[in-house]
Amino acid sequence: MALILVSACGAVPQPFRYTSKVITDNPLLDVPTAVGIAVLPVRGAPQPLDTQMSAAVAARLQSFEIPAEAVATNLGLGFTLESEARPTETNALEVSIVVTWTLRSRRGPSVRTYRQVVTLPAATWANGDPATATRLGNEAGLAIGDMVNGIAPPPQGPTTAAAAVLPRFPTVSIKPVEGAPGDGRESLRLAVLESLADNGVRRDDIDPDVVVTCEITSSAYDASLQRVGILWRALGRDGKELGTVRLDNTIPIGALDGPWGPTAFAVADAALSDLLTLLASHAPTPGPKPQTP
Repeated sequence: MALILVSACGAVPQPFRYTSKVITDNPLLDVPTAVGIAVLPVRGAPQPLDTQMSAAVAARLQSFEIPAEAVATNLGLGFTLESEARPTETNALEVSIVVTWTLRSRRGPSVRTYRQVVTLPAATWANGDPATATRLGNEAGLAIGDMVNGIAPPPQGPTTAAAAVLPRFPTVSIKPVEGAPGDGRESLRLAVLESLADNGVRRDDIDPDVVVTCEITSSAYDASLQRVGILWRALGRDGKELGTVRLDNTIPIGALDGPWGPTAFAVADAALSDLLTLLASHAPTPGPKPQTP
């Protein structure tokens, strides 16, 4: 998602101490599997090879269940895959080229870059060839798929050996997602539960230290896009709000209708770092649990 907002009450570990709201604005917090990739034609390559290659890369990414579309211009997807082909050596029979693929978030900064070195028959370079474009697209798509899998929120706080020890988390009950389209009411809840459990957070639906609720809201952005907000609230035993984590993004209308599939885990992963930070800041103190009013 494009933006993560974290707010919390009480003491929160650095770098959030002494602040009531922190905005983390890092393009790596965008998740391509959630917001999609627009694959643009290869600049510097002759037609039709420029669009043959972009179509092949998009198809390869789709085979990995990564939403991707070969388009002339990005009209709403969260990431853009740009590329530029530069001939390095040519003769009557062959052309050697370097294709630089760059994955960018909608906010502009470069996220990942992959350089592809290939040698093609001169006729293929000049006139295009679907089979060659598919081969090159499969190769580039595999590398770009690895880029996408490596994009995750960066670790928060210091990276000393002491900080690497898992913090003590409160027990948590995650409620169904209110206002979720498609099957998101349960699929997103279960994805968040699994992500938290993988990081040492114990589920307790009987007597939890913290209850986490989630609500999704949406509004029209333009004729083809909608603005979606996902808000998690952490509530203590007394029902008071401990803090929130929010994700906002603009997506194609209806993109979340129906089964969420991998998108549920992509959204959960995007929120995970801040959910863990929030929960760690409200770990229970030693001693018996206070009674719920």
